[in-house]
Amino acid sequence: MNKELTVVDIDWEGPFDVVYDRSNDRYKFDDSVPVELLSACGIYQIYGRHPVYGKDVLLYIGETKANDKSRSFSKRLAEHLHEKGRFFSHTNLSVHFGPLDLPDAVIQQVESILIFSHAPALNRRHIDGPIAGAESLLVRNWSFVGSLESACIGFWGE
Repeated sequence: MNKELTVVDIDWEGPFDVVYDRSNDRYKFDDSVPVELLSACGIYQIYGRHPVYGKDVLLYIGETKANDKSRSFSKRLAEHLHEKGRFFSHTNLSVHFGPLDLPDAVIQQVESILIFSHAPALNRRHIDGPIAGAESLLVRNWSFVGSLESACIGFWGE
């Protein structure tokens, strides 16, 4: 069966260190992250030390919605690193950013494909399969991809 695929190219940037600011008891990005990148939306990867899997492993893949600019990379990662405390027990954190100018539904499909394909240690959703609609996407990762495969597909059917 021939299936027409829509190609989504992600040009990754990073890694950018996330450092712990002891005086303010919170994490922050180092000064090398361009401001325009922090205000963008798309897909991000968080790396760090995991007690079981070791150092510098893919911990989490997430997305920010393009239609909600108030939830840029900067805002979403602040939620993870400060408010929810999900990464507080992990050290040597770094982030890769994949800015995307796509509809929210497509960004969510791309996120689900990447999570399913790589099974990051701290992701819970999409581990068993991409979401509906992702079967028509081919995600290609370029530049500073971290440990991601160069291409991932959303179609795993028969």
